[in-house]
Amino acid sequence: MNPARLFLCSGVSPDPLILEQYDRKEIVTLDALGSSPNVNVRFEDVSKILLKHLSDRLTDLLEIASYVYAADTATARGTGWHEDGSVESWERNLNFCIPIRDIEFWNREEVKSLLTKVLAFLSDDSYSFTFSKVTTDRSKQEYLQFADLEDWPFIGVERVIMFSGGLDSLAGAVETATGGGDVVLVSHRSVTTMDKRQRELFEHLKGMYSARMVRIPVWINKAAKISREYSQRTRSFLYASIGAIVAESMKSQGVRFFENGIVSMNLPVADEAIRARASRTTHPITLELLSRLFSLVLDRSIIVDNPYLFKSKSEVVSILERCDAADLIAYTCSCAHSWFKSKTQWHCGTCSQCIDRRVAILSAELEEYDPETDYVSDVFTGPRKEGYERNMATNYARHALELHKMSERELASIFNLEFSRAIGSFTDRSSAAKRLIDLHKTHGKFVSDVIARQIEKNAVALTEGTVDATSMLKLIVGGKHVESPWMTFANRVIELLERGLPVSCRTHQPKDEPHLQEISDGILRANNDLLIREYPFMRWASSLTKPDWSHESLNLWVELKYVRERKQINAITEAIAADITKYGDNDRRTVFVIYDPRNHVVDRDSIVRDIQKHSGMFVAFV
Repeated sequence: MNPARLFLCSGVSPDPLILEQYDRKEIVTLDALGSSPNVNVRFEDVSKILLKHLSDRLTDLLEIASYVYAADTATARGTGWHEDGSVESWERNLNFCIPIRDIEFWNREEVKSLLTKVLAFLSDDSYSFTFSKVTTDRSKQEYLQFADLEDWPFIGVERVIMFSGGLDSLAGAVETATGGGDVVLVSHRSVTTMDKRQRELFEHLKGMYSARMVRIPVWINKAAKISREYSQRTRSFLYASIGAIVAESMKSQGVRFFENGIVSMNLPVADEAIRARASRTTHPITLELLSRLFSLVLDRSIIVDNPYLFKSKSEVVSILERCDAADLIAYTCSCAHSWFKSKTQWHCGTCSQCIDRRVAILSAELEEYDPETDYVSDVFTGPRKEGYERNMATNYARHALELHKMSERELASIFNLEFSRAIGSFTDRSSAAKRLIDLHKTHGKFVSDVIARQIEKNAVALTEGTVDATSMLKLIVGGKHVESPWMTFANRVIELLERGLPVSCRTHQPKDEPHLQEISDGILRANNDLLIREYPFMRWASSLTKPDWSHESLNLWVELKYVRERKQINAITEAIAADITKYGDNDRRTVFVIYDPRNHVVDRDSIVRDIQKHSGMFVAFV
């Protein structure tokens, strides 16, 4: 874990005993109001009815969420995202001192527990909050910019819709308007170019339907000097909190995200896309926790939901055609690069969102509404930079093709953990699990069919060698997408042990390595039935050798090492070196999981580098 960091918010003066616990360089000051704010949140074009319903508790929620988001972007994760696959210190320890208005409410154990739980799930970070009573309050009106809206016709709207300006949120807005319901859209404005696109899309949407519509843009930014982290996993908490505040002013029943189920579940596409790197913005657990927290804040039942959980992106795009709104596709933006400033091309063509968008549109056979010229680099035939861009293309294809080829049993077993936790709040869990499995099988088929058609379309160019050698199609035809399917399963094993061992060993550490293996075997067996314990035996020189676990169809072995004392490190690394030789000679891929609960291993990067320079060898620390 990275060093603990303390955030002092709204001019708070904390207890000196708290300050003594932190290195001076890890103390950061944040302020959302005042003469020199470095965190800015503004609701634009709103009626004074919003101010009327902005209670002390809701103002607290807005400030807490804003400070969490700012702290997220201000705190880098470890040493970065390594292209060689090595691990880094991903988890962060973020602590806040925040003066608030409704201190009795926010200090309730249930409230603090839900707040830290949803943030931990979104980001895989550790959070703590020390709340104090506001002594000098500031005007709530500073957060609001009023438009000339005397009559507000939206009281009692069923759901406030979070509107990103992408295909999924557009489809949701279109379905709502087609059904005759009032449409209240809340959109996040991070850069002026994005706001212009969303505003233009909204005007076209409003012109197509008789339903009453309003869009509330929210400007969210922070001082450039505190922006150091790209992942921003808590941005969705701020976004949803703003939705809840608007929902309360409308007396709405809840907040609605429209996001296809593939993105909501977000099974790891790339080998490196594990833990918090895989966004959980609309994951069922996130929405359940937000529903519970906001219900406490508002002192009434409020639902945060996603009606598209069981739909693929291709199926979502088809909704636009069915509702005679396919013409609006050209006004949407799906690109992950919010800094992208081209006035004529809205999509880079190389990020995962651009791949997903183009595949869905081609699968739905709506490419006439999404011209290739809108992409700076063609998704399938354009050049890709070494590293992330090429890895994302090949891993996206590999993941989808694996889903397509897997049996339902294999898919359910490999992703058992993800499916099990996603369906926890469903009444009919069996039916929900079946629908999620069917969804991913459908997605796999859609992607497989699109790739096959693209290869056929570009067959001559591929044969003649005129397709860029770094393009997605060329990489796939060259087999780059099937070089490491075993890593998907290896990462499942690692994540299970990362989540299970700290909990299982919280009060009593294993007495030795065999004891640790027994605990780990229970964790793995409960979540996966494809691993075999201590099998098979294999001869090397004059001795027999066997792994701790094996997955024979993937040709994968799993070895668990336990660092109880610092003096054991040399013996453990020597044992791993011997295993690399023996297992490598037997053509076995191996993932080494090193359980180091007291952080005895200081130079982890060197160990990772030396192990992973051997083909088929991977290592992770727990």
